[in-house]
Amino acid sequence: MTSDDQFFLDYLASIPHDVRRYSLQVADSIDRQVDWAAATIRETLAQQSWLPPSVRPSLRTQDMRSPPRGLTDRVHDWMTRHRALTAAIVAFVGTGCVLLYGNKRLNSKRRKARKAGNGSRKEIVVVAGSPHEPMTRAIAADLERRGYIVYVTVSSAEEEHIVQSEHRADIKALWLDLTTTSSNQSELHPSLHELRALITQPQSPLPGMPPHTCQLSGVIIVPSPNFAAGPVATIPASSWADTVNTRLLSPILTAQVFLPLLTLRSNSSALIFAYPSISSSLSAPFAGPEVTTTRAISGFATSLRQELRLLENGNVDVVELRLGNIDLGPSYRNAQNHIPGTEVLAWSVQQRALYGSQYLNSVEQRPVASAGPAAIRGSPARVLHHAVLDALEPATRNIFGRRAHKKPILYVGRGARSYSLIGDWMPSGLVGLMMGYRSGQTVGAGSPSSGSENSWERV
Repeated sequence: MTSDDQFFLDYLASIPHDVRRYSLQVADSIDRQVDWAAATIRETLAQQSWLPPSVRPSLRTQDMRSPPRGLTDRVHDWMTRHRALTAAIVAFVGTGCVLLYGNKRLNSKRRKARKAGNGSRKEIVVVAGSPHEPMTRAIAADLERRGYIVYVTVSSAEEEHIVQSEHRADIKALWLDLTTTSSNQSELHPSLHELRALITQPQSPLPGMPPHTCQLSGVIIVPSPNFAAGPVATIPASSWADTVNTRLLSPILTAQVFLPLLTLRSNSSALIFAYPSISSSLSAPFAGPEVTTTRAISGFATSLRQELRLLENGNVDVVELRLGNIDLGPSYRNAQNHIPGTEVLAWSVQQRALYGSQYLNSVEQRPVASAGPAAIRGSPARVLHHAVLDALEPATRNIFGRRAHKKPILYVGRGARSYSLIGDWMPSGLVGLMMGYRSGQTVGAGSPSSGSENSWERV
């Protein structure tokens, strides 16, 4: 077969494909023309008013609809239609963000003492508490690490030796005898003249360095957290007198002594009361001395706070640290010399019969780490240290430049806030059931011996 014959055969084979393609194109063109003509006629007839409604065709909506639009497109269209409102919203949000960011940067908590221009320490804090107490020593040590000059009040040579044994140059002992008073009540206490000189006269740490003036940033009053426990009938009068003198009267007199120094200058300062709060929040039975003392301190702090706010400067803030369970760490844990519940052995036979079983049950259920179950663990010490530093921080100012008051009450430690809410909102009977107290389970006085054996044999 020649090449011409092959070409002719290939041409004949391609004819059906070409015919099919051309016929499809012609059919599609005819369909489009017919559809266009039908649509034109339909639209024309639909606009004729002389046709009756039953015969007149209705206009069809376009079958090809635009695809659904996203949220971004809808927001963009709304902003395009409401340009003025969009500009107002952007300006409001932007200004608010700038103010909040600036306020946060200005009022950020450094939790460190501010230093003088020559790099020396200038902020003084007085810790008014017994150096025998672990909390007093822990607070003083942490403040010294953060750049404060710390004075710890002492009243004996033994307490002064404890302060000096810390071997830190900026933890100093401050002799304070509250029984010594000046002849004129308005004069400064004789023990505070050294502090007055530090905050009123320029101090030069080294020859050749520019002098600076120190400031009293705060006084932290830390009464002993250990109280006599037991029924009121079993607590002797001497114990009540000691509790009132050392844990109530002493903090009040200490605050009174330091008020002239706190109000001497216009710098911001704080008067801080740190005391346990769990038993007083729950009005716990067998904790009469603690509940009485802590509530009295809280009432005194509230009254003093309102009093100092009436001053023209108003630069002294009174802050209460209501303490819960706090673990100061192994270095501040004292050996447990007293076993809770053993005081029942010193009661009379009748007192054991009346209160023994209930008191022992309360000791087991007490929500305090120092006297309750061994499973209770306190918050780490840094929670206490951060709360102290927050209370010492100078008062912030709002966006209008006005001085804002600090929070009057800070809850510190595990259980402090929760037990406060429970004591405020839950009925006392329900709180008693939660703590495991049962009423009406005492033994009558007619059989004291059997009652005493049942009540304190577990000690």
